[in-house]
Amino acid sequence: MLRSIILAGLFVASATAQIWPNHLGKYERKSVMPLADKTPGPENSQTQEFGEEDMEQASYGQFMVLAQVYKDPTGAYAAALAMKDRPLQVGNYLITCTGRCPKDLSSLVEKLPKISRAALPTLPNYLPAKNLIPHSERYILGPFGLQAAAPGIPASAVAFDFGAEAALARYRIPGGEATLAVFSYPTMQMARQQAAVLEKLPNVALKRSGPIVALVLADGNQAAADKLLSGLNYQAALSSDDQPLPLVLKPQSAAQMVLAIIALAGIVLGFCLLSGLAFGAFRVLSRRFGYSDAGVPFTTLHLSDK
Repeated sequence: MLRSIILAGLFVASATAQIWPNHLGKYERKSVMPLADKTPGPENSQTQEFGEEDMEQASYGQFMVLAQVYKDPTGAYAAALAMKDRPLQVGNYLITCTGRCPKDLSSLVEKLPKISRAALPTLPNYLPAKNLIPHSERYILGPFGLQAAAPGIPASAVAFDFGAEAALARYRIPGGEATLAVFSYPTMQMARQQAAVLEKLPNVALKRSGPIVALVLADGNQAAADKLLSGLNYQAALSSDDQPLPLVLKPQSAAQMVLAIIALAGIVLGFCLLSGLAFGAFRVLSRRFGYSDAGVPFTTLHLSDK
C-alpha cells in the first residue's frame, strides 16, 4: 500500500512537471518536484517584485537542478543579485545546480521552455568600478528591494509608481562607506519632480541629467560624495540642465566630411567610366562576331526583279 502511494506521488509529480524535461542532454530525469509558492504575503513581497512565476527542482541522478522562472530577464537579474550565492542566469531563468554538475550545463538549459531573450538592463553599467564593495550591487524594482538594500532612502521619495528602476551599490570612502543609487525614470519631467524630493533627504548628494537621477548617501562626507558622483560611467555629464547639448562641428570633422564626399564622388565617376567602357567593348566584340540587333540598319536585295 505504501509503495503504491509513493509511486502514485512520483507519477503525479512527473505528470505536473513543466520545466525540466525527461532528458537533459544525455542525462535522464529521475524525479521532479514543483516548489513555487504563489501565496501572497509579506514574506513573498520582494519575490513578487522580481516577478517570479514558477520554480521546479529535478534530479538527474548525478546532480540536482533548481530552476526559478521570472517574468523577464530584468527580474531574474535583480533576484540573482539579491542572492548570497549567485546562480546561473539564462534569460529569465535562474539555475542552481548541486552534485556532479555537467560542465556544459549552460548550453543544456538553453532549450528549457519559454526562455525570454530580452536584453538585460543597462543602468548597472553607470556604476563606477573603483572602490566598489564586492557583491554589494543590487537592482531595485520596487519599495521592498529598496528597503532591503538602502533603508535610508524612503520609497515614497522615489515614486516607484512612475515605473522607476534603480541600480545601487556600496563603496569604500575615507572613514567608512557610501551608497550610490542611480534611478531611471520614463521621462525627464518625472525625474525632475522626484529629484526635488530626493535632494531634501538628510546627508544626500544628488545630481540629475534628463531621466537619470544619481544619489549618494555618504553620512555628510560631501567631498567623497561629489567624487563618487563624478566617477559615474554616464556619457552625458550629470547636471540639472534639461536642454540637449548643441551640435559642435569641429574643423577635423568638417574636413573628414568633405574628404568623404570627394571620395564618394570619385567612386561614382569611376563606376560610370568603367560601365561605359564595358558597354562599348561589348558592342565592338558583338559586331566583330557577326551579331547585330534591331538598331543596326540592313540592306534589302530585290532579286525577284531581275
